[in-house]
Amino acid sequence: LRYKFLVLIVFGVVAFLGARAVRDVPIDAFPDVTPAQVNIYTESPGLAAEDVEQLLTFPVESAMAGLPKVQEIRSVSLFGLSYVAVYFDDDMDIYFARQLVNERLQEVGDRLPEGYGKPSMGPNASGLGQVFWYTVERAPGVSAEQISDMDLRTWQDWTLRLILRTAPGVDDVTSWGGGEREFQVQIDPQRLYARGLGFADVIEAIPANNGQVGGNVMDVGREQYLVRGLGLVRSAEDIGAIVLKSEDGVPVYLRDVARVTPAPAPRFGAVTRDGEEVVLGMALARIGENAKDVVEAVKAKLDTVARALPEGMVVRPIYERTDLVNKAVGTATRALVEGSILVALVLFLFLGELRSALVVIVTLPLAMLIAFIGMGQSGLSANLMSLAGLAIGIGMMVDGAVVMVENAYRIMAERRAHGEPVNRTAAVLAAAHEVANPIAFAILIIIVVFLPLFSLEGLEGKLFKPMAFNIAFAMAGSLILSLTLIPVLAAMLLKPGEEKDTRLMAFIKRRYQPLLQAALANKRVVVVSAGLAMAGSLALFPFLGKEFMPQLQEGSIMWRVTGIPSTSLDESIRTSQTIAEAFKTFPEVETTLAMIGRAEKGETADVNYMEIYTALHPEGEWDTGRSIKDLEEAMQETLEEVVPNVVPGYTQPIQMRVEELISGVRATLALKLYGEDLGELDRFSAQIKAVLARVPGVADLSLEANKGKPQIVVKVRREEAARFGINADEILEVVQAGIGGKAVSTLLDGVRRFDIQVRLDPAFRDSLQAISDIPLRTQTGALVPLSRVATVEMDEGYTFVRREQLSRYAVLQMDVKGRDVDGFVKEADAKIRSQVKLPEGYWLEWGGAFENQQRAMARLALIVPLTIGLIFLLLYTAFNSLTHAALIIANVPFAIIGGVFGLAITGQYVSVPSAIGFIAV
Repeated sequence: LRYKFLVLIVFGVVAFLGARAVRDVPIDAFPDVTPAQVNIYTESPGLAAEDVEQLLTFPVESAMAGLPKVQEIRSVSLFGLSYVAVYFDDDMDIYFARQLVNERLQEVGDRLPEGYGKPSMGPNASGLGQVFWYTVERAPGVSAEQISDMDLRTWQDWTLRLILRTAPGVDDVTSWGGGEREFQVQIDPQRLYARGLGFADVIEAIPANNGQVGGNVMDVGREQYLVRGLGLVRSAEDIGAIVLKSEDGVPVYLRDVARVTPAPAPRFGAVTRDGEEVVLGMALARIGENAKDVVEAVKAKLDTVARALPEGMVVRPIYERTDLVNKAVGTATRALVEGSILVALVLFLFLGELRSALVVIVTLPLAMLIAFIGMGQSGLSANLMSLAGLAIGIGMMVDGAVVMVENAYRIMAERRAHGEPVNRTAAVLAAAHEVANPIAFAILIIIVVFLPLFSLEGLEGKLFKPMAFNIAFAMAGSLILSLTLIPVLAAMLLKPGEEKDTRLMAFIKRRYQPLLQAALANKRVVVVSAGLAMAGSLALFPFLGKEFMPQLQEGSIMWRVTGIPSTSLDESIRTSQTIAEAFKTFPEVETTLAMIGRAEKGETADVNYMEIYTALHPEGEWDTGRSIKDLEEAMQETLEEVVPNVVPGYTQPIQMRVEELISGVRATLALKLYGEDLGELDRFSAQIKAVLARVPGVADLSLEANKGKPQIVVKVRREEAARFGINADEILEVVQAGIGGKAVSTLLDGVRRFDIQVRLDPAFRDSLQAISDIPLRTQTGALVPLSRVATVEMDEGYTFVRREQLSRYAVLQMDVKGRDVDGFVKEADAKIRSQVKLPEGYWLEWGGAFENQQRAMARLALIVPLTIGLIFLLLYTAFNSLTHAALIIANVPFAIIGGVFGLAITGQYVSVPSAIGFIAV
């Protein structure tokens, strides 16, 4: 009070720093809930899932198991790809974690079988790092003959992707769909053997004739010349001109025994937009980057590079995180503005004096700015959860200021009434002496109330700790303001007046006093009635049902569609086109994007699986009268009608990613069966599925159909092979290189690089009979069919092998509708254990949102009583009376009555957010 203008200057600086913090704090829709995670990919084209697990996944998994602070290791082995995810403790620095993983990869890479791929780390992006999607497609009226899918993919990989990776905050750009260009050497084995050559001759000749060297320098007179040796192949014609051998001085060219042509590589996935094949690009934001800034940077780069695309090729954005960011932050901001206006209105009505109300209202923006400074220093982002903390605390932020101003006004009024000269500074100082301790204790108690949120772990901790931090920052700011700036403003702006009730307060008192007198006259009735209400709410509580979190509507739908394991990529593409046509009949749908199989990295799905992103028009523009839930159900009915042979389910893009991070699967709820034998896992998981199907509330129940992947198995007959003098490696080379294809070198075209792939001509590998008839050369030079030295037969294998905790497992995915998840799990678990008897070495675990809900509720059940005890100690310290402290604490159980009955009336479940609401009360 002595240095009023200095205080004003200090808080002017605070306001300036707060405004800068508002500008600089990262903005996102949600807190980053992803764990410290490093993904490891090993690509080995042609290997079946069982072989990938045995040769690649298990060695990598085992090497990672000994790293410090590893929480969990998950893996998926599928055709041609091994994926291992290493989860670390949340306090692990991600760059140090990647360094540790890289060191182990160097060690394990030397122990993997030669020729089966090298493990590498995935992008340094979180599981929610996909902030911007775009498609590269043909313009309307342009045919596939003019611009092929291979052309689209080439421009995406070697132009768009490279440029977008230079955008600030982008860690990588993933490509999906189209055809990766390569140069295929399609060998005719009969012509090859007729020239006395074998596969090894071709495989060795191509890289031997594709090189470039430097010959240092040479002085010529007074000048220095660089010496270069150029021998790179530049075209299919150059590859065909490679000499394999010479017969009587006549060269045998590669084109004499093979056809060389540019062609798309074998595909593991595709993308269709509204039924038309396109190429999808996904920009991944680096961990810790501001999602909104990254999206803006990518869009700026894309606008620039799109102008350089060939005529007839266009780039169309399809998804950007900023839409959801703006929606989430807009919701929170609107709540803050509306709450602030409401608080200001209430203050004016109850204080009845404009200057007093204005002094108090100053607390709101300044406390929020102080909270933003705290967010910036703590590395928190401005998102729905952190801003919700400010919204929750709006009413509490002004408590201290109200008490300070009201008491100062009262003292001024009393002195004026007694005819004393009113010195505003002295009056405010006296008021501050009276209420400073109560204000400090009251705000401290409010901060302590939210201590349980700081104790939450895992996903729920990452979601709700930012809220708790923001409440603490704002309340600490309000405490500082109440004891410093508010007294200064009160001394400068308040005018001594007559202390009297406002009309509103007088009206309330007139209504309240008779009720209070009646209550005091009938104490027993009041106490018994309150006790009965509390008992009723406690009796009702177990029947409310429990869930982890209510869903946030993202404004789009993500469909998961799974076909039978034998489904081909072309059939999945046709299915996506059928679904796209069906979805066009819904006016709410803006566009659909079907992502089939997997991209180069980042997805672990086979070609029988697709995710269909369905963008919707803003709900305010709908004229059908349907809600989002009605639309989802109608679309699912339509989907089941037009493609009855698939298993569909729906969720939302970010929700699906979060669910996958929680349990390793894309579903709200998952039941995992652990064990080692894949056949037994299939058998028992089928029995469990039959039990789950009869539990009320189950929806979109699916068992990943693992067994049933068609295979052509070529098994060496060693005795027969030995009789012809053919080694097993020669037979396996035909399988790997001849049928599957083998990249033996690279064609450089400027900065672009294309594999040179050796394969048999399609006529020798397009059917079971053709494969059986592949000729092999014996030691005598005679030709024998493959079927003479190996069995060639159809079989069924596994689509994928999942591992967790270094054990195999099968997973059942489901959603729960029409009831709470907690009650469903309890009933389902009891029925499974009574009806399915698992052998030794097999066990069940529930995962998904249920797991987080259980952990959060258990944590709160422990911490909340301790917090109430701490509040009791603070109250006792403030009042120095056990009776007064106990009387105040006794009100806590009665405060939940309204909340419990409110949940029951509105049909809501008890969730972590509702539990936080009870804590705040």
